[in-house]
Amino acid sequence: MQAKNVNIDYCGIRNLLRLLAGQGFTETELEKIAARIARATGADIIFC
Repeated sequence: MQAKNVNIDYCGIRNLLRLLAGQGFTETELEKIAARIARATGADIIFC
């Protein structure tokens, strides 16, 4: 998969994870999930 597509996909995943914040998941849990997905997919985009 091209790096650009990986980053775009990761951005979408991050948006979905943010929706879970309102459903009882903690920010810490969601950050861990996002980091694991970034490593697994090879995404290299940085969010501040």
